[in-house]
Amino acid sequence: MNRKARMPAPDGRRIKSKTCTVDGIEFASETEGHFYCYLKRKMEQGEISKIECQPKFILQPGCSRFGRKYLPIHYIADFLVTYPDGHQVVFDVKGYSMEDADIKRKIFAFQHPEMELKWVAASKKYSETGWMDYDDLKKCRAAARKAAKENKVSTPLWR
Repeated sequence: MNRKARMPAPDGRRIKSKTCTVDGIEFASETEGHFYCYLKRKMEQGEISKIECQPKFILQPGCSRFGRKYLPIHYIADFLVTYPDGHQVVFDVKGYSMEDADIKRKIFAFQHPEMELKWVAASKKYSETGWMDYDDLKKCRAAARKAAKENKVSTPLWR
């Protein structure tokens, strides 16, 4: 399988999103800022009790082995949302997932089985709210590409 390599931005970042600030909080992307505003509206409507930005979870503690020290591995999500009934959901806003994201998601599920982790993505085309599950969005886009490919009528180069 031939894949295009993701080129880093001029400043060395691999993700080329623009940062934004909402309510004095700096977000890594404009999409995260929009999702924060979406969560704030839900909080104003009483559907959410608390929003915590950039919660940090330990996936693996640090250790030493054969004289070498290993730092702990952390997972920093975008939001930790607490609902009125007390249950909490961890949200990570995705444009696309990096190579290590799937591994971190699996380790998070193993290390924190009591926590629900949801990857969300912006989609005005496939969602009424403008937000949907990232994996569902990938499936919708793949199905749309498949349908477009099947419906594509090849036009001859000559007539």
